[in-house]
Amino acid sequence: MSDHPIQPAGNARQVAVIGAGIIGLCSALWLQRAGHRVTLIDQAQPGLGTSFGNAGLFADYARLPFTSFSLLCKMPAMLLDAQSPVSVQPSYLPQLMPYGWHFFKACFPSRYRRGKQALTALQELAPAADRSLLALTGTESLVQSHGCLGLFSSVEGFAQARTQGLQERREQGVELEFLSAAQVQQLEPSLNGFHAGGVYYPKTRHTISPVALSRALFAHFCDQGGRFVQQKVDSIHADTDAVVLRCALQRLRFDRLVIATGAASKALANQCGVRVPLVSERGYHLTLDLPSDTLTRPVGWLDQGIFLTPMSDGIRVAGTAEFAACQAPPDERRSALMHTHADRMLGRHTQVKSSWMGSRPSTPDSLPVIGTLKAQPRVTLAFGHGHLGLTLAAITGKLVSQLISDQPTDIDLAPFAPERFS
Repeated sequence: MSDHPIQPAGNARQVAVIGAGIIGLCSALWLQRAGHRVTLIDQAQPGLGTSFGNAGLFADYARLPFTSFSLLCKMPAMLLDAQSPVSVQPSYLPQLMPYGWHFFKACFPSRYRRGKQALTALQELAPAADRSLLALTGTESLVQSHGCLGLFSSVEGFAQARTQGLQERREQGVELEFLSAAQVQQLEPSLNGFHAGGVYYPKTRHTISPVALSRALFAHFCDQGGRFVQQKVDSIHADTDAVVLRCALQRLRFDRLVIATGAASKALANQCGVRVPLVSERGYHLTLDLPSDTLTRPVGWLDQGIFLTPMSDGIRVAGTAEFAACQAPPDERRSALMHTHADRMLGRHTQVKSSWMGSRPSTPDSLPVIGTLKAQPRVTLAFGHGHLGLTLAAITGKLVSQLISDQPTDIDLAPFAPERFS
């Protein structure tokens, strides 16, 4: 086995990006745009991991961490309710202990406020970064701007949200409108009257095909000279001179490394001396055999934790939060429950064309990990985006490029530091 260095052009750095999901793809494109020679490495084809199965939303409204003592108090009842959108696989409980401890600490008001400010800072920069990459890659047609709806089951639940979480979002700069049940029906006539009204986010966008978007980004990366290595990285060795990646058939040497492998990033980060309490929060989706124009925009039933999104191949039903090992078999009860909820939302019995399950990489404080390691300055981490991978992918890629290019970053990255859980 021999080392295979990749020769850069001029002063460009040789950079490896492990992970060809949406975070890795966007990082590779921004690095390439900055003049670096980039190699993308993944054992699977680009865009076929968790990035394949998301709800398709660029969720500009998601600026509040999940960390709160009120949610923490509700968790036992939610976990005991078979109809709840949150579940835990019993065998996964030991791996959740460090996560739970850090979640508890993140619930304190001062930490919650800092987390909210950090998420808002990222969200304020995200749309411009999205526009840059969409224009660069000619993928604007894969993203639509019709806003989205979040609906509530009861008048009481809607009223409580208006004075609490939704009011907080307004204070964070989110544009939103409250709609009555009748106003919702005017926007989306195909919906059933299961709700008491909701909130409309006019600036939220969605993609009509997450996998087509990923493939188009990858095609542009390759057209511009990017290299793709379809292998599993077995080990990482970083020192003062280089980063060496050991794969099954070869060793590759680089100047810098980006780890962006979603839920699988935890083990690779451990090899670099950093322990992140990252967990696998599995989500499911179903594709309903309905015309995509059944709905104009994504519609969420917030009490049940699911979204219906119009996509090129039908209506996607996505959601739930199942804490379970990545490799554990899917729980078909989760899919069946989602299908039941979707049928109630649409007021009809629907047929399922396909189903999917994947693992979100979730951190205890709801903030992604973005930063260069203090002890290994040749290694940069970019993972842990939870429900916001697609939403924050482009801005994360830009920040990664700034770090590796030794440029000032657009925002302070201290809240996202890999070592913050130490």
